[in-house]
Amino acid sequence: MLRTLPTKTLSTEPQIAIVRTFFTEHGTALCNAAGLIADEAGTARVLRLMSMLREAPRLDRTMRRRLVDLHRLLSLDPVIEANEPDFSTRAFLYPASQEVENLCLLTDRLYDLLIAISDLDGKWEKQALYLPLQKAA
Repeated sequence: MLRTLPTKTLSTEPQIAIVRTFFTEHGTALCNAAGLIADEAGTARVLRLMSMLREAPRLDRTMRRRLVDLHRLLSLDPVIEANEPDFSTRAFLYPASQEVENLCLLTDRLYDLLIAISDLDGKWEKQALYLPLQKAA
């Protein structure tokens, strides 16, 4: 069982509190979803992020990037980098299954979290949501 993250912090930055609350509510579901897509590596990715959140006084650039990367993983972003799983060899779930529906809802909630974080931080100006445009071949 996952340990809960502290939702009250001495930090003056509201972003970390919002993210901790999100992971307290959805951490287990995020681990399961990432595990469905990328096996143990996906689950480990979420657990590392949760560990970082537990110890962090503020939401830094690395954690923001990991949140965006987690969203990319859950949304099955087709951009494959060296450290990303190759989805072409995986057998996926049935698209109309309850698991896929839950995955989509969780991905939407994570997207809403990214929007909330960027709205709170004027310096970031929605850079966390920027995904390179894919050119059609």
